Amino acid sequence: MNQRFKSVVVTGIVAGFFAMVSCVGVASAVPVDPPVKTCLDKLIGSKATNALIKAKKLSKAQTAQVSKCKKSASTSTASPAGGSAAGSTSGSTSSMVALNYVLLSTIISQQSGLGNVSDPALLQVGNKLRMFFKNGNEPQIGLSGFDNKIHSYVSSDNGKTWVLESGIKIDAGSPVSVQAASTGGYEAWGWVLSPNADKMTKFTSSDGETFTAGSGLIPVLNSCKNVNGVSTTKFGDFQVVKLLNGTFLAFAQNSNETPPYMRHACGFTSPDGVTWTLDAAKTVALQYDIQTNPETYRNASGVIEQIFPVFRLDPSTNLATGLQFRTSTNEGVSWSDFSELSFFAADPDRLDLSNGDSLLAFGGFDHGQGGLLAVAKKSATNYKASRTENFFEWITWTISGASQSDIKIKNLCTNKDLTSSVKFSTSGSNISAAYTAPAGGKGNSCVYALIGPEQALK
Repeated sequence: MNQRFKSVVVTGIVAGFFAMVSCVGVASAVPVDPPVKTCLDKLIGSKATNALIKAKKLSKAQTAQVSKCKKSASTSTASPAGGSAAGSTSGSTSSMVALNYVLLSTIISQQSGLGNVSDPALLQVGNKLRMFFKNGNEPQIGLSGFDNKIHSYVSSDNGKTWVLESGIKIDAGSPVSVQAASTGGYEAWGWVLSPNADKMTKFTSSDGETFTAGSGLIPVLNSCKNVNGVSTTKFGDFQVVKLLNGTFLAFAQNSNETPPYMRHACGFTSPDGVTWTLDAAKTVALQYDIQTNPETYRNASGVIEQIFPVFRLDPSTNLATGLQFRTSTNEGVSWSDFSELSFFAADPDRLDLSNGDSLLAFGGFDHGQGGLLAVAKKSATNYKASRTENFFEWITWTISGASQSDIKIKNLCTNKDLTSSVKFSTSGSNISAAYTAPAGGKGNSCVYALIGPEQALK
């Protein structure tokens, strides 16, 4: 997630949620919450809805439409405290997915003199694993120890434990994309900040630890648009792969911060990894929000993967987050249909290790503590689960293949076990776990179910 912009980590994880669940269209005569907007889009179409949102005074017909959708949204987003709508939605077996990622390790903010840690980027160097991260700050909480530069942890046990390394490793003002270079050594990309204009810059390294800045470019903003025709005004962090023909392919989130959030991803090509051209044909514009920067990665089999952290407003399932996943076997010319990974992770970063492990690093954010660096490993389990949530109030999991004693609910950003505050119930072979956030809570983006001794994530 690009921290070079003012809202830093909260931009993709928390601010997006907060703005979306508050008011869409500040100038409207009647505040329009996101579930209401979703209903209006279906009822009268997106163009008419946008006109309604901008109106200073609603017509009689518009007032009736808003009233109808408010009633519908109110019914569909009822709290599960009484075992109502959310429980029945999340309890359906058909919405459960097999859990195939287990938690290896976590690192949280305000440790070892660091500020707000975020945006992991993994790199294997010999028998060591290095995790680069942004040591930034978040304007909503008072953290010290930050310099808004790229630092690193190193692991000698394939991501289970980590030791902080000293000094700045990459002098970039944003999170980075990093990889082994096909010609030897290592390369990374990040934003070098300037009062005039930020440059997307290529960095190189001979040892995979300390990187030197090379040439940079100010990308042109033009024809990359979301589904509503809104053009990009600023980019997030480039995620880069080198193609077999020697050219480079990159994707970056459009990090516009104006609600209603319908952020998209823009595709770029480059002959040398320095000079980038926006390719509008590669735009990924969905009917919902891409929250944070998508991961683009060539796996050990040579297939290019993409992971998109998304936020969907679905009145039937309340607020929904997920990881949309697709692959390309022809160097990004065409892509598979989207499928969904088994758990949500902000700012994902993939790496296949030489020992055969497939890792997925990710982040998170808690307003009281700060950010998260976490690493999960792909591993088959016997568990299935679904998750339904209202971001600021509650989460309900339905889990099969486990006993109640196997289930732990934890805030990974604070390293706090929340299991004692969870209400458990059973239905046949399934277990329901309902967590209600404390009054005045500021988001559940870091709250996960960890299942079994494996710590399967949901």
